[in-house]
Amino acid sequence: MFQVPEVGPEEAKRMLEDPNVVLLDVRTPPEHVQVRIPNSLLIPLDELRYAYNNLDKNKKYIVYCRSGERSAFATYFLRHMGYEAYNLAGGILMWPYEKESGPPK
Repeated sequence: MFQVPEVGPEEAKRMLEDPNVVLLDVRTPPEHVQVRIPNSLLIPLDELRYAYNNLDKNKKYIVYCRSGERSAFATYFLRHMGYEAYNLAGGILMWPYEKESGPPK
């Protein structure tokens, strides 16, 4: 697997208090509608190679998926493209805080 910097849920929650930190969901749209971490930005992994240049390089990104594998790849890619990105260890499965479901608001 890719060796990328990871943050656990507690550290990610602290980091998200900073408005310059973005939570990036790289799962599919149906997964995102089913359940997601509030205020996360959806860019599915298969679209990231086209959409990454719309991301602000002055921000930090915490990337998540279901279990942490797809997000590890996305984190590797973003770091290679010059972004400060961290993989959320364990993905949304390990996120013990608030989650929301249904169509995004």
